[in-house]
Amino acid sequence: MVGPGAARRSVCSRGATALLAVVGIALGGAAFADGDPDFKLVAVMHENLAAINQIEEAVVRDDFQRVEKGAAILKANAVSMKGVDFESLRLDGKKGGAFDRYLAAQNQAAAAIDNAAGLGDAEAVLQGVKLLIDESCVACHGEFRATDESRTPRVLFMRSLLSSVQSVNRGIALDDYALIAREAREISALAHILTWSQVIESMFMVKDPADQAEFRGYFETLSSQAIRVEHAATERNPRMVSAATQRMLSEGCVRCHDGFRDAIRERVKRKN
Repeated sequence: MVGPGAARRSVCSRGATALLAVVGIALGGAAFADGDPDFKLVAVMHENLAAINQIEEAVVRDDFQRVEKGAAILKANAVSMKGVDFESLRLDGKKGGAFDRYLAAQNQAAAAIDNAAGLGDAEAVLQGVKLLIDESCVACHGEFRATDESRTPRVLFMRSLLSSVQSVNRGIALDDYALIAREAREISALAHILTWSQVIESMFMVKDPADQAEFRGYFETLSSQAIRVEHAATERNPRMVSAATQRMLSEGCVRCHDGFRDAIRERVKRKN
């Protein structure tokens, strides 16, 4: 087991996966080394979500070429996930056939989106997106997430944090400082909840008082930097917003993951 006092890996080497790692620790504390199946699952799900967002934005902009690119990502991901190792993901191996059916539904919806984009039919593109969400995303989550309730709280909190960070970046791009300030307050509030001892112990299985103190410190950093982001937003200072957001991720999220991820992974394995 890797304790919180172990040497930290380089923050720079983790930069490319920092945002996915925020969600990753919520999904059962799995390792995120290259090739790890749980990492692949999380990464692909986020690629799918990004592709859906890209498609919907492209429809509004009448950019059907970009819709086609998003559809291609969805099709490629459906193929790459076929035959995934269920045991490594702590999923019911008997449901492999069901998982493949949801992937087939994703591929079918992506093909419909691609065809509609070729015809320049925005309404049909949106119908294809609805088909994807209903018959693949929601249906799959309903079957597989329902059997693993222990993941839900971490997913809720970490997904909310990730969403708020993404919204801050969107606010910078759009000069929407009200959006930045609102999301910074959301991050600060969520981070404060995650400093509570009972949350740290029950959600992340960190029980040692010294470990809890260090773990809590990372979320206090997250909160303090979020306050800096909000302050920068009131001054309409995008560089300050960007700097505080970077520190929030590197000094809060990434360092916490470097110190605790492996230990949490081992505790989750023992519990399961």
